[in-house]
Amino acid sequence: MDLIEGILKELARLKLRDIKAYDPNGKSILADYFFLSTADSIIQLEAVRNNLIRYMKNNKISLKNGMEEWHGGWCLLDFGEIIIHIFLEERRSFYQIDRLMESSEYTLMETASLTAG
Repeated sequence: MDLIEGILKELARLKLRDIKAYDPNGKSILADYFFLSTADSIIQLEAVRNNLIRYMKNNKISLKNGMEEWHGGWCLLDFGEIIIHIFLEERRSFYQIDRLMESSEYTLMETASLTAG
């Protein structure tokens, strides 16, 4: 299993909602992949954050922004070539990052089969 598929499965295992993965097709200097997902509570967001850091560390990828404040309902995990956003619903709706990704002509990767069930 490749890392991207593994991240998607981990996000689904952690019971996040509306999981999306975007490939910027070389149009971003920030990252090669962006993941967006929604948590139901701050407690879930914190648990997911900790689990993802551990998952990536097990794959020999370290967090670049470990000191970033995230208690406002939007957690951005920067793993260099991979950026993972975890939002509370109201933050995701407010910032409309999904619309930004779509308008940037990034490719929405197939996630339904990995996150169903």
